[in-house]
Amino acid sequence: MTPIPFIEFSLYEMFHMFIFWSFIGWGIEVCWMTLETGEYQNRGFLNMPICPIYGFGVIMVTVFFRPVSDTIIPLFLATSLLCTAFELFVGLGMEKLFHARWWDYSHEKFNFKGYICLKISILWGVGCVTVVRFVQPMVELAIDKMPVKMGFAFIMLWSVLLVIDIVASLSAVRKLNLRLKQLDEISKVMLLSAEKIGGTLSQKTLESKEIYDSAVEKADAKTHELKEKIAEKTDATTQSFREKYEQLKSTKDGESRFAEIKAKYGKIVDAADFKISEWREKYDRLMDSRDRSVERLIKAFPQLRSTSYADTMESLKRRLKVISAKVKIESSFRNNSEETVNIAIERNADEAEIAVAETIETK
Repeated sequence: MTPIPFIEFSLYEMFHMFIFWSFIGWGIEVCWMTLETGEYQNRGFLNMPICPIYGFGVIMVTVFFRPVSDTIIPLFLATSLLCTAFELFVGLGMEKLFHARWWDYSHEKFNFKGYICLKISILWGVGCVTVVRFVQPMVELAIDKMPVKMGFAFIMLWSVLLVIDIVASLSAVRKLNLRLKQLDEISKVMLLSAEKIGGTLSQKTLESKEIYDSAVEKADAKTHELKEKIAEKTDATTQSFREKYEQLKSTKDGESRFAEIKAKYGKIVDAADFKISEWREKYDRLMDSRDRSVERLIKAFPQLRSTSYADTMESLKRRLKVISAKVKIESSFRNNSEETVNIAIERNADEAEIAVAETIETK
């Protein structure tokens, strides 16, 4: 194949290099996360077993730094800077494009706004030196020895799969953002409704209290006057005044006034409560709905944060963890194995208490 000027590789060779190193990068990510979480996670933005950032990274390093490939220190410094800059560019670009933060190094020392950090930059440099000096020459040799027809068939197959996977992954991101938007809107509606109803009830309660206090003052004055008259009247007239006193007493207690208020506003409150319960049911359905593509993205990027709906995203991630733990524990219960139940609980310790309670409740 004819190499591209100044690049020294043909598009044919670069495509094969891209797929190979994207797969190797995906494998490294899977092994890394397995050590951290104790379970398999399909890492990467795409569904297929590739992480494109690694493929692009190796191609850039191989093309740009071929002149210093025989020197370790200059190669290490140059590749560290290039890969770090590339990671920063990709992180900022994906956040702008998808309104989400896909990784976060804020917990690491010497980080820049969570996008890059010194530790990862050093790992990039060490990895690139190893790749350029020892592995890449063997990859280039293997590509050269591959039959051309097989190579082109491979390119055609992977091109189709990549297009399908990119469309599916973008659709998953769109569904996730739409779901977050719906959850956030429902939360705001419920909050505003509660504030509106609460404010109305509070205002009417204060108005009723003023009326009640005024009635009490009038009733107390009248009662005091009646008591003075009762002391001067005969037993026959006392009974008449006692009846009036009881009538005034009922006004003092405010029973009739509050009954009127309750009748007036009771229907409004009941209707509002019913509407809020409908929103709550819709909110819960969205929280508990299962979508494998969305769940895979969240599992693949544990530190994924939405820049538009941060609180809602965290609530959704916690709920999906509980649902996942519940499914695993229920499966363990069906297997009737105490050991498997304990393993499921240990691996989902943060969510196990809620999940076990919900599982037992359904039994």
